[in-house]
Amino acid sequence: MQIDIGTKYVLTADQYQYILREREIIKEGEKKGYEYLSLVGYFPKIIQAISALIHLDVQLSEVQSLQAMQQHIERVALQCEKAFSEVSV
Repeated sequence: MQIDIGTKYVLTADQYQYILREREIIKEGEKKGYEYLSLVGYFPKIIQAISALIHLDVQLSEVQSLQAMQQHIERVALQCEKAFSEVSV
């Protein structure tokens, strides 16, 4: 299973856990410009992975008010909904 959430995150799973990774671009060296997946964390439940994704994304954002934070969380939640609706079972 691999679910791309927006353009920034990827959720995968193995038989034991859900794995959340963040897409990043190498900025220096001979592989400059290449994309890699940076580990965010391992989670036993999918809801924990989604909560961590939202928490991390809000922390990394530049929101300056509670209203902006709410709107940011809603955007991330919609990205998650869209990603999960596109997964075929």
